[in-house]
Amino acid sequence: MSQILENIDDPTRGKLVERWFAWRDGNTYPARKSIEPLELGPALPFIWICQREPELNCYRYDLVGEAVNTLYGQGLRGRSLKDFLSDQTARLVKERLDDCLESGQFVHTVSAQTLSDKRHVVVQRLFLPMTGANGNLDTILGCTKVTDTISNRAGQETSSREATYRSDGTRIKVGNATLTMYSMDPLY
Repeated sequence: MSQILENIDDPTRGKLVERWFAWRDGNTYPARKSIEPLELGPALPFIWICQREPELNCYRYDLVGEAVNTLYGQGLRGRSLKDFLSDQTARLVKERLDDCLESGQFVHTVSAQTLSDKRHVVVQRLFLPMTGANGNLDTILGCTKVTDTISNRAGQETSSREATYRSDGTRIKVGNATLTMYSMDPLY
């Protein structure tokens, strides 16, 4: 767990990682039912939970903190990726979520994003795999938090980073993130 916490410089994401490990209760991954949102305290507005729906080939958001809803300029609870992202961005996000669940690895990203109000910001995201109601690894506990405001030009020049960790918190790799998120506009 120490390597992931060394690279998380924000108490919100640090608290989430600490709780994720505590909720495992001796298992490799925590179960969705073990999540106690109130234990997250000030991190709760930045938290989201989505579940893979294989029959629909998508992910649906079960829980979404208010800061995440504000980031996208709309409520996301009960919605799938295709409901609020461009087709291209929804496909890329789905691929990242699929990779997280299929590998069982944590993913931490830092990248530029254009908000619904057209501001350019740096957003950090954390993806933590969990088991769902059926015991399968099909749910992701995530955190999305704006960590800096940047100019449009700086946004275009902001490097994206991604780190991947095993379920014990050991870093596997660090590299450039392949996805830059846009809330409303499919800009690439």
